[in-house]
Amino acid sequence: PPAPGSAASKVVVMGKFDDITVGAMRVARENGFLTVKVALNNTSRSNKAMYYRFAWLGDDGFPVADEESWKVFNLYGSQASFLPAIAPVPKATDFRLEVKTQ
Repeated sequence: PPAPGSAASKVVVMGKFDDITVGAMRVARENGFLTVKVALNNTSRSNKAMYYRFAWLGDDGFPVADEESWKVFNLYGSQASFLPAIAPVPKATDFRLEVKTQ
């Protein structure tokens, strides 16, 4: 299992998740809101669509915002990119990134 607090511990794979790796994460607080940037890499030569949503959590580990709907993030073949996010409420102190491919 991933070490608590590590980038890997923040990612929850929901079903299939092929050919995309999740790398480093940058987490900061800007204007009172938690902001996140997640490094992603498409390891195949084909274009890939990744589906994702963030769960924003409070100090107690429970959600502090409504559940987000799934969003699509497209990565071209062999592309590396960053996925940015901003918590919808200031009381969010942690997050989980839920991901899947087709």
